[in-house]
Amino acid sequence: MEKIKKVKGFTLIEVLVYMSVAAILFTIVSISVQNQKMKQNFAVEKRNISMFIRKIQQHAQQNRKEYILDFQISKNTAFFMEETAGKKDIIDKMAISGEISYMTNNTDKNADFVRRTTEEGNFERGFSVYLLNKKGDRIYYRISTNTVNAAKYPIISIYRAKKPINIKDDYTKSQLWEEEL
Repeated sequence: MEKIKKVKGFTLIEVLVYMSVAAILFTIVSISVQNQKMKQNFAVEKRNISMFIRKIQQHAQQNRKEYILDFQISKNTAFFMEETAGKKDIIDKMAISGEISYMTNNTDKNADFVRRTTEEGNFERGFSVYLLNKKGDRIYYRISTNTVNAAKYPIISIYRAKKPINIKDDYTKSQLWEEEL
């Protein structure tokens, strides 16, 4: 009598289980990588925007002149300009990332805005730029200039949302923010 050899292999159910586990792991890793990339984008933008604002302020302080910050959200660009005899000359410009969304504390949250410095390097009026996720529905950071207590030394503050804030919520409440040092 011949012995029947058992063929070792995987059943269809085992293959489906392994594929499901692999798909779940891939999804978890993918989400983790996306979150890490978003954190990196925020870190770079916070640094770039605050350094650009600081550069304009220091230039005004050193030269004892007024300069212009033209923050164009619509064009993903911020301009540092000088106005002489009604003509605006670009001194420097900065590209802002298209990987995240922005809004301001102006009436039209997505509108471009212009601020002038004083000769001391302060801005004529304070402003805030909010950094949002790419969809534009959650706020993560706020970069603000304070002109009230900054008569001589301009203040730039960066605030992190304690948890992402829905743009439909009242994001002006101070208890939603923690200041970064």
